Amino acid sequence: MKRRTRLLLLCLAVLAAGTGFLTLRGILAQRVELAAYNGRADAERFLALPLYGGNFRCNSLIGYGVGRYYLQGRAAATVLGAYAALERTRPGLRFTYAEMGWNGGGRFRPHRTHQKGMSADFITPVYTADAAGNRVPGMLSCNILNLWGYAVRLDDAGRFEEYRFDTSAMIAHLAALERSGTEYGVRIERVILEPPLLRLLRADPDFKSISGIRFMENRAWFPHDGHYHIDFARLRGA
Repeated sequence: MKRRTRLLLLCLAVLAAGTGFLTLRGILAQRVELAAYNGRADAERFLALPLYGGNFRCNSLIGYGVGRYYLQGRAAATVLGAYAALERTRPGLRFTYAEMGWNGGGRFRPHRTHQKGMSADFITPVYTADAAGNRVPGMLSCNILNLWGYAVRLDDAGRFEEYRFDTSAMIAHLAALERSGTEYGVRIERVILEPPLLRLLRADPDFKSISGIRFMENRAWFPHDGHYHIDFARLRGA
């Protein structure tokens, strides 16, 4: 394991140990519903996503209590709007969001980005198979032992234990974010995903629906296979 990776894992473990005193009351007090978004009045205000919803959840109760899941209002509304749309169009899918940023922005260790409230991580969607071999939507486990999903390593074929990379679900998520963003004045500026998984994504026939989205072609400093990173940007005139 590279030194930088070990350092990141250590930082996250220290974070968990140092914040274990947080109460459930304090965690739930930060819950913000989509209805709280009030157009331009909340466009620049930072909002925390709900801890969970009908088809999504946060990857870390501890991190949520610390306040590591804030986005600028327009980006937060975009993410939640996409989940709401997917609950209607792809009701069998379940999603997990990961770290986003501080309330008000600023340096967000150990990440090198996530400083302006316009960046978000999402746990990679996966599927398993039932006894008959039918595809069943799944969710990667997120806990302190795997650093809430950040230490999960999918291989180049998109496999981890009994799970397989669900390219269809990720494409649906990205497409929903793009559509939701038009309502709130946001677009996807960049997606970071491990190159082998990006090749699998591009091989999916449905990739054409998101062919206009820009992906980083090279590997990032930290693996992006158990999760993918999205940078949002304002639409012109928004």
